[in-house]
Amino acid sequence: MNKLFNFLNKAVKEVQKFEQNPNLPRNLGFAKTITIDKMPSSTEEFIQLRNQFATTPEGAAAIFLLASIKLVENNQMGRHWVIIATDKNGLSPSQSELAYKGFDLAHSANFSINQIKDKKYIPYSYVKGSSLSNGYEVGNPPYTFQIERSTDGGDGTVKVYIQSSGVDTARPITCKKNDAGVWKAFEYSSIFTGIKTPVLKSRGAEDGDF
Repeated sequence: MNKLFNFLNKAVKEVQKFEQNPNLPRNLGFAKTITIDKMPSSTEEFIQLRNQFATTPEGAAAIFLLASIKLVENNQMGRHWVIIATDKNGLSPSQSELAYKGFDLAHSANFSINQIKDKKYIPYSYVKGSSLSNGYEVGNPPYTFQIERSTDGGDGTVKVYIQSSGVDTARPITCKKNDAGVWKAFEYSSIFTGIKTPVLKSRGAEDGDF
């Protein structure tokens, strides 16, 4: 009996030690939605919106996807928004015309975001209501993003899993809080890969199909 008691007591202590370890990933919650009512008309408005939503990692993930959508619509302004939404570790000093206040996307972040160039449908696939069958067309805002779950990485980062209509499993954006208390996208390579390619119907003369 004493051996059993000692074994169970030791097991409880091990579980407690596991639960108290700050360096272990832990689930922060399940499904939730983030809705952004309108697309900002300027970078200043985007920053105001970012400050409103990026008080949480889930909000930061939604803001990053909104910036990605803007990148499809307006390359320069959209890139500025992506830079603003990206953690400083994903940036590098730059004098490029596409840079924002002396900073541009560093190599790995730039490689990830460049996936949109030939696959402009990708960010729209994360908007609730989009579908493969209609080419991920979503119209004008409001845009709603469905968060499947979030997990604490135990190292100051939170991984936010966002559902896409173009892939079977939710894709993660890793977010990190900066010194001002604003959450930003820290790593997002998985967001832009593996989304199913839609079969788009010809637009007739607009596509040279006379």
